[in-house]
Amino acid sequence: MNGVAKRVSQLSLVLALVLAAGACKKVGESAADAAIERATGVKVDRDGDQVTLHSKDGDLAIRTGESVALPDDFPDDIYLPADYQVNSVMDLQGVSMISLTAPGQVSSLFAAAREAMQAQGWTQSMSAQHSADTAILAFEKGEDEQRRNATLSFNRNNGDERVIVGVQLQGPRQ
Repeated sequence: MNGVAKRVSQLSLVLALVLAAGACKKVGESAADAAIERATGVKVDRDGDQVTLHSKDGDLAIRTGESVALPDDFPDDIYLPADYQVNSVMDLQGVSMISLTAPGQVSSLFAAAREAMQAQGWTQSMSAQHSADTAILAFEKGEDEQRRNATLSFNRNNGDERVIVGVQLQGPRQ
């Protein structure tokens, strides 16, 4: 396993452990955070609904909870469905990942996102619909060091009439 893959694997494990510990009480969080740091070398800082993971490769900030807001610098040329709720926001060295839920059907949100992104000047680079309940779109915009990438995923939320919309952004904020 190369160094990058190993680091991504370690950060994925740490993220899973942190989110699992988030359901625990404060004492459990402290013990879990200490165990994570000993096992991985990643320091965990908690401040309300925000958790920041500090490693030698950089920081990963995660916000979760019932009242999570979009980042102040979230670009206005990215499709967001009507009546969405932000579930979580993660930032890691130039990559932002946002999880939303919205009412509707995967197919209609997928079509609306494609149309809205292209209307904002984005070029579609990939499209896939795996089933009636799962789809993904990828877009590019800009040139060279100003190039931005956006990936939008749509998954039916089991148990209700909402769709989980994932937004992954990479590149400079506009």
